[in-house]
Amino acid sequence: MNPVHTVDHLLNALRLAPQARAALERLAEVQTGAPVCLPTPAETDDLLARLGVAGLDRSEIIAAPPSLNEHPALWWLLDRCHNLLVERMGTCGPLTPWPVLPRELGPVGRYLYVWAFVSTVADVRRYHLQRGIQEDLSWRILSNLGVQMANHRAICGEGGLHTQDWLTFHFRGAVYSLGGLHFERQRIWFDAEPQAGASVPRRGGYALGLHVPAGTLSPNMVEDALRTARGFFARHFPDEDYRFATCVSWLLDEQLQEYLSPDSNILRFQRRFHLIPASGGNDNVTMVEFIFKRPMSDLDGLPCVTTLQRAVVHHIRVGRTWTFRTGWFVW
Repeated sequence: MNPVHTVDHLLNALRLAPQARAALERLAEVQTGAPVCLPTPAETDDLLARLGVAGLDRSEIIAAPPSLNEHPALWWLLDRCHNLLVERMGTCGPLTPWPVLPRELGPVGRYLYVWAFVSTVADVRRYHLQRGIQEDLSWRILSNLGVQMANHRAICGEGGLHTQDWLTFHFRGAVYSLGGLHFERQRIWFDAEPQAGASVPRRGGYALGLHVPAGTLSPNMVEDALRTARGFFARHFPDEDYRFATCVSWLLDEQLQEYLSPDSNILRFQRRFHLIPASGGNDNVTMVEFIFKRPMSDLDGLPCVTTLQRAVVHHIRVGRTWTFRTGWFVW
């Protein structure tokens, strides 16, 4: 590490809490290759448009690029994050967390991780091409950057990105958008309870993680997506034996059965899964942000129009918590 960029110096320059030390130490171990080369403003605008980023965000990003000379600590972080994605291209599972940067760093800090993803587009597109993945499918999953940035603006009231760790899956070939669902290449992290005469997930095996973006969850859509995914992964990842599907989501919280009709799309989706024991976590904030695209602090002002919206708010008001549950089924 450059003596100027000791972890202590980075913590101070980036205005990070001491808890970020471990993440910085792990990022410091990343091998850096060629210097990060950012596209020109015109190239950046075209690229961001293809990535689904709205015009206002594109303008702010282009107006606040990081600079090696003007922002050496931020550039150090950009360089490590970019090279970490390149180094781990094609792998699955979580990477070293990217520190949450404080608002005091201004637009260049709020958009730093966007530049990390922009600088990696050519690398992930090359990986997709090597796997024979069609161009439209490649851009479809990468355009989740724009979706996440739109969510950030709706929740936080300003441009930026707060789901950078989730997007590291998209920008190294671990997640694909197929027929209305997102499918994540995974290694199983739990041992399911044995079932008579049935195959069950075992730690270390392959699984496809189902992620449900905002929108419809009809049984027909889910079946079509599963059918599409079976063909896609058999064709493009024949070396990976996907026998199980998993899901970690508030959609699997059994408490929803207290509020929703048994024939609702959400409960039909739930019934596909075998649940593993609950962890007892509190996921109220994440659930509110996903459903309402508003912060938890605005609970009194949330629109309670649908049965689901009313259920979410009422449940929290009476002091109860929503929990992300983990489920699986045979693929």
